[in-house]
Amino acid sequence: MKFTKTAVAVAIAGLAAAPMMAAAETTLSGVVQMNLQGTDADDDSGDVTIAAGDVNINLNAQQALNSGLTGYANYRLDADALSGNGLTGDSIHVGVNGGFGDIRIGEVNTIAEYGQVANDLHDQTGGIDGGIHYEGSFGPASIGLVYSPENNEDVVGAGAKFSLGGFAIGVGAEERAGSMNASVGASFGFAGASVAAHFVTKEIDGQDEDGEVIAVQVGYGISGVNLAVTYSQAEDFGATHDTKIRLDAGYNLGGGMGISTRITSSSDAADATVEDLLEYRLQLSKAF
Repeated sequence: MKFTKTAVAVAIAGLAAAPMMAAAETTLSGVVQMNLQGTDADDDSGDVTIAAGDVNINLNAQQALNSGLTGYANYRLDADALSGNGLTGDSIHVGVNGGFGDIRIGEVNTIAEYGQVANDLHDQTGGIDGGIHYEGSFGPASIGLVYSPENNEDVVGAGAKFSLGGFAIGVGAEERAGSMNASVGASFGFAGASVAAHFVTKEIDGQDEDGEVIAVQVGYGISGVNLAVTYSQAEDFGATHDTKIRLDAGYNLGGGMGISTRITSSSDAADATVEDLLEYRLQLSKAF
């Protein structure tokens, strides 16, 4: 009898919530990427292997609120089935947007990478696990602000972007747990071609020298084919290799299916015991 009462209560609650749930627009999406990859390393780590790339399922719900606002929430499950690491939650956030802009709380992006437009070969910093993010657009310009309490990531940052036609420029800076990170970059696209360049600086608390990165990317896309060459040069950035060159080539097969290849050459290691490295992969992916 107890079970019956519980079942009836759940059913009534479900019926009461049905109109609210129906009003929300919920989107389920995801991607599965599989790689055939390897390196020219002398040890076993260079052997050709089959490995998972991004494998995730994303759930996003949006619903109209009062005064023309829209509320939303996002939750993503990341998986690496081949390694047996199981599922992990990611990109978990909730927010409200409208004419004033967008306010998001939870896992948010870093503002310091607003200017990192050329590539991520020497990535500046990761996302923020627990923060408040604001972004607002004003014609061709937009601004961003981020704050994270000390018990989370301890971040304060601000940035701005400007785009007009095919030209765009971005600048961002943040203080994270005593370290300063900043970037500035510009890009231009025309007739399927694109060129981008950025400068990144990173001042790590307790170190005498700042880390710097200069990067350039040139790309071209036509009829589902995309090509890009990126170059990144770092100095005192804490990376294993200071110089990286990457070639990306991909083809859109349609229906969310794509095939791509990537070859990355890394050299000029700060540690004399670290050798130059060539990495390669062939990727087949399906988005849904």
